[in-house]
Amino acid sequence: MIRIAPFAFALLGVASAQAQVYKCVDAGGKIVYSQDPCPANMKPGTMSRNAPPPPAAAPAAASADKAAKGQAAKSAAPKTAAEQEQAFRKRQQDQAKAAKESGEKSAEAQRKQENCRNARERLAQNEIGGRIARINAQGERYYLDDAQIAQEASRARADVAQACN
Repeated sequence: MIRIAPFAFALLGVASAQAQVYKCVDAGGKIVYSQDPCPANMKPGTMSRNAPPPPAAAPAAASADKAAKGQAAKSAAPKTAAEQEQAFRKRQQDQAKAAKESGEKSAEAQRKQENCRNARERLAQNEIGGRIARINAQGERYYLDDAQIAQEASRARADVAQACN
């Protein structure tokens, strides 16, 4: 009997030291039990009957504390499958948008480089000297005189200055 008395007192101490358990119900009706409070998107329900009362705090401090805890709970709360899917799709869209912008910038840089190369080739052809031939609307070949070659060279210099800046 003497040995049973300490055991009974220990059992009573353990029974009174139980933790608070939260019952959370999400929008789909799924029930989740945890030791942490329910996230903002779930309906709370307390399971423990011996929950200690929350400590009293100053009203201003309590409202600021609640706002901080609400933000922390939202960021630390486990996401539902729909929220995870939405976040995944948003990341995919952001990556696709970034890839598209990168591709457009790359294509624009390549186009500018090609224009610069073409302008330099025309300038080099005009500065080499010699006879330069063109084809008219009837398909006949004609040769440029010195004034026309100088005019073409000045146009090619302007194109190089514009395209290769």
